[in-house]
Amino acid sequence: MHDQSTPPGSERQAFRLGRGRFLAVQSWTASRIPIAAVFAIVALTADDGWVVRLVGLALLGLIELTDVTDGLLARSMGVVSPFGAMLDPFADSVSRLIVYWTLGQLGLVYTVVVLVMALRDVTVAYCRIILAGAARSVSARRGGKIKAIVQAVVCFAAWVGPWYWGVTGTWTVDALSWLVIGATAYSAVDYLRDALPLVLGDD
Repeated sequence: MHDQSTPPGSERQAFRLGRGRFLAVQSWTASRIPIAAVFAIVALTADDGWVVRLVGLALLGLIELTDVTDGLLARSMGVVSPFGAMLDPFADSVSRLIVYWTLGQLGLVYTVVVLVMALRDVTVAYCRIILAGAARSVSARRGGKIKAIVQAVVCFAAWVGPWYWGVTGTWTVDALSWLVIGATAYSAVDYLRDALPLVLGDD
């Protein structure tokens, strides 16, 4: 017999609403990947020009918007979950690799930047496995936050490089590439510093 204070079927309706909110937030997070794919297609196939640059900027901005707001949405909707915590960095990594691979193909950054980013992500993933196995924190480190900011800012600066090369010259390709390489490599150091003592038996 149903509790008179709870209308029949309300629990099922609440579950559907909660699941709908959960799927909406996860879809918003995962959307970074197809948006990055669209950016790559537009950047590599469309004729270069102001329109293409502006469309690319809009797509890059949308990627960053989803990154900034997905956590806020999850908390405001009450759908924070371990799955969401896993999907967020995955979507970050894949979308940024697609974006920087595209920039590398266009000569806007060094192609080796993508390799450094991929090696960093693999290294951090294994460090997190080691830390989790030892019941240590796997939360984001300061270096990771710095890396995320640098990669976000540089992708915009690199994409619009042709707009200011007439004034600065193309040395900015070197500067931006090394900035990303440095910040990306540094972000792995935080995790290695915590994980290596566990592997070597020093902690």
